[in-house]
Amino acid sequence: MNKHHPVYATLAGFCLIGIGLCLCRYAYTPLIPSMVDGDWVTKPGAGYLGGFNCMGYLLGCVSALFLPRHVGIRFLLRISLVLAVVGQAMCAWDFGFAWLALGRFVTGFAGASIVIHTPALVLQHVPERWTKIVSGLVFAGAGSTIVLVCLMLPTFLRVSVTAGWLFEAGLTLVAGVIAWPIIRSASTAQDQRKSTIPNLNHDSKVALLLLGTAYFLASISITPHTLFLTNYLHEQFGASIEMSSQLFSLVGVGSLVGALTSGLFAKLFGTPLTLLVNYLVGSISVFMVLITTSVNVITVSAFMIGFFLMCCVPLTSIRSGEISGSVRHARDWGVLTLLFGSGLAVGSYGMSGLLSLGLSYYQLFVIAQVTSATALLLALVLYWMRRKVGVLATSTGS
Repeated sequence: MNKHHPVYATLAGFCLIGIGLCLCRYAYTPLIPSMVDGDWVTKPGAGYLGGFNCMGYLLGCVSALFLPRHVGIRFLLRISLVLAVVGQAMCAWDFGFAWLALGRFVTGFAGASIVIHTPALVLQHVPERWTKIVSGLVFAGAGSTIVLVCLMLPTFLRVSVTAGWLFEAGLTLVAGVIAWPIIRSASTAQDQRKSTIPNLNHDSKVALLLLGTAYFLASISITPHTLFLTNYLHEQFGASIEMSSQLFSLVGVGSLVGALTSGLFAKLFGTPLTLLVNYLVGSISVFMVLITTSVNVITVSAFMIGFFLMCCVPLTSIRSGEISGSVRHARDWGVLTLLFGSGLAVGSYGMSGLLSLGLSYYQLFVIAQVTSATALLLALVLYWMRRKVGVLATSTGS
């Protein structure tokens, strides 16, 4: 294996997660008001494009779980980076809804493999005592990229929607070039066929099931914030397109803070308790939208949902490693990512369909509240089980 310096490995992981979680997924949201106003898509159509992105993500998750034994993780990550740039560039031209849907599907497909295989790829270059901290820093790539996109995108949107998409495609290309060298250390198909995965005991299986179900529900609960918030602020509160895009950057700021602190909190207070408190934060952030008409309060809620999201992702990754151990981590994390992507698809398609049936954005937040509260209850049960499951000595902490 080609060993890289831990600092470069962290930077490469930072860039890869920025591509997989932000540029391939959430960087689409700030573009929605301009696309709707420019008659590229309708309101429900914008949601359905998010749904196609989620479907691509789901297929990408399945591929990321089963293709490595045939083509290797190295090849899969390389082709995913290429597809991420191609998919973003496709969306820069309005050749009709089907064309845009294909572009969003391709980027979703590309992002899944990157998100699933990056943590294990990066942590093999990092000393064990730093794995939790590095995990947080790597996932901070998503929050940082959201902030960068939201602050710079309005400048390009003043030119055209096409310029906005090309800016995001260019950013994806730059980040991919930076991360490209570390992919040489990823396993080949031959390496994958030699590996064996140990079995889990009953309590560990139950814990992973609870963890995955809560993660699935969490992905549904964040849909109104991450897909519809900019247009909600634009239509219901009269915020300009530029202002709504910049306000959405608070989701990125929250994501950045959440990712940077998640590993530290897990190290100080333990992953089970940190995860439980984080689910409480997520439920409160949705509830805030339901009880106010203040843009200021909603923007605080946007910060909190970003914090919740990017704490939830690394903490779930860390906890799965603690439950099942380092050898199983990549596979179990892939299954959890598939569940998360399934929730995003259910949320995107389902809520877009409800919008087309006449439901309001507010009612979508009510649905999000119910799902987030249910996820919180599951996190509470998972916390109660912590002594039964424990923390495996072989955990990667990833």
